[in-house]
Amino acid sequence: MNIKKIKLRGIVLTWTILTTTFFWTSTMRILLKPEISSWSIFGLGGKGFLGEFWLPPLIVLIALFTFYLEGRGRLRTLYHALLIGWHLLITGIIVYGSFQMDSVISFGTWGIKLSFIWLVVPFAVFTILAIILVYQEISGNIKVPVFSWKKINWRILLIAAALFPVALILFKLGTGFNLIVKLAVASTIVQWIFLAEALGRPSSGKSLVQQAEKT
Repeated sequence: MNIKKIKLRGIVLTWTILTTTFFWTSTMRILLKPEISSWSIFGLGGKGFLGEFWLPPLIVLIALFTFYLEGRGRLRTLYHALLIGWHLLITGIIVYGSFQMDSVISFGTWGIKLSFIWLVVPFAVFTILAIILVYQEISGNIKVPVFSWKKINWRILLIAAALFPVALILFKLGTGFNLIVKLAVASTIVQWIFLAEALGRPSSGKSLVQQAEKT
């Protein structure tokens, strides 16, 4: 049973990282390659530093804060609200888009286009899983370890930081959406995964509860 609960947490967090990746890659393009940075969602959008360019960075900050709270095991009510709020919001957007004529989600870097209708079921399923995870925590079925606010996976954070100059150089060398730019975007995707992992639960060391029990 414990293994299933651990898998549930991992599944929900992995999906959360995946659904927030777009906003990190968009933020990095705004900063490092604004001439190819273009996005829009139902009337909201930006190109470079024009329009609602501030929205992707804002979502990134909220996402990082959510991962940080989850990793520390603190302020669970706020964490739960942020987690479920995000999944309800993004799923609501997908459902709304599925009712619009010819609405598609497009990833210009990779040349991929998908109809919103194909995304409704997976987004709805993962939202339900997020709600179940939160319920399991609130009911006490899942024990949440508590760590110090300063306890961060610093080595992983350094790897994420080291990917910044890599992305910078690749963006500068590339043009349009050629292979070099694709590699730059890929490096920012990997960077986002490392950032989320760095702010997540410490990979080593005992939680504060375990330390207290030992003493």
